[in-house]
Amino acid sequence: MAAGSTRLPARSWGLPRIDPRLWLGALVVVVALIGGVTVINGFRITEPVVVAARTLPPGHVVTRADLTTSEARLEGTLGALAVGEAEIATLVGRTTTQAIHAGTLVVGPDLGSGPALGPGEVAVTVAVGADTVFGQLRRGDEVAVVETTEPGRPGSATALLLERATVYHVAFDAGRLGIGGATSEEGGRIANVTLIVPKADAERVVHALVNGRLTLVLVPTP
Repeated sequence: MAAGSTRLPARSWGLPRIDPRLWLGALVVVVALIGGVTVINGFRITEPVVVAARTLPPGHVVTRADLTTSEARLEGTLGALAVGEAEIATLVGRTTTQAIHAGTLVVGPDLGSGPALGPGEVAVTVAVGADTVFGQLRRGDEVAVVETTEPGRPGSATALLLERATVYHVAFDAGRLGIGGATSEEGGRIANVTLIVPKADAERVVHALVNGRLTLVLVPTP
């Protein structure tokens, strides 16, 4: 190399140096964005819960038509009391202990274990045979009561005694197991059914029970 020549510095191909404070600031922004998205998504998480499809008065026996579902995000005590969509069938046949307005949550404390006697009503127990009652009858079902007088005789006659009555209780006799007939999931045949009837009709029902045979016909719940 000739004397007096100037050596040029070697060219650097590395990344430019960035102030660490800029990296830290960028990291904080990213974390904040991720956290914000998570919070927003959390508020959007909802679950289907059971609500009243219409206003239900106190003492009302709940039917499937009385119930619907709605999306809601519940926390704390209210979340623990709410009934999920998968459990909606467990509410059918239970009785409201207070008014439940349309669109509001249906929760356990608002429901009793079954139909309740109202003013002017009495409970009458009817002994039934295997061929006179639906084997899967349960509390809260609605039945029509049909009377047959002098069964098996030439003068026998059948007539509608009550158009509608609510089943208050179903009793089973585990010792009367058999094939067919009124065999229930509870492990026995239905021995008797207690019905809620208007007090004014109680005398007719008891008279028919003593002097004839009663058949309970399952009818749609209103």
